[in-house]
Amino acid sequence: MNEKACTSCHFITDGNVCPRCRSPSLSDDFSGLVIIFDPDGSAIAKAMKIKEKGHYALKVR
Repeated sequence: MNEKACTSCHFITDGNVCPRCRSPSLSDDFSGLVIIFDPDGSAIAKAMKIKEKGHYALKVR
């Protein structure tokens, strides 16, 4: 799989445009992975300002 992370919202996708924020700015140079199941109850989601479930990169270059 050729996964890329959005440079704006850090969402990980295999497409050419981010399905969350519609940004075309994606990078294959990312590190770390966090899976958010409950954005409202997650301290990590709050710290990363994540509002929706999904797979996110911790750092995107």
